Amino acid sequence: MDDETLHVRYLMVIAAVLFALIIGYNAFYVPEVSLSDLVVTTDASSSADETYIPKTGSEAPSSVGGTPAVNGKINVNTATVQQISDGLDGIGDVIAKRIVDYREKNGPFKSVEEIRKVSGIGEKTFAGLKDHITVS
Repeated sequence: MDDETLHVRYLMVIAAVLFALIIGYNAFYVPEVSLSDLVVTTDASSSADETYIPKTGSEAPSSVGGTPAVNGKINVNTATVQQISDGLDGIGDVIAKRIVDYREKNGPFKSVEEIRKVSGIGEKTFAGLKDHITVS
């Protein structure tokens, strides 16, 4: 092999390695995105114009885009099923639906303790909720 052919092959190998590094970098590089950048709007069938902004685990619930929160507490008299299940640790969609159903059937909660009447909320669950909910 002459020197020119050998140099061309070296350059091709170097180009292939650089190409693989660039492709690998772009394939695995994911820019950081915070949840505060994420905004999901509800569909038009909703009676109120609401914007739902999910919170991270370290953030307290706040009143953003119609989310019913007072002093970082979820108002169980005005919150939707989604807002209750997302805003309260230990409360999933099923119990959040029971809270809203109870409220619609019996009227607004008169005290925080009244939430214990909802099926699925016992003493232990209530102890974890009482500092994070309000009925104002």
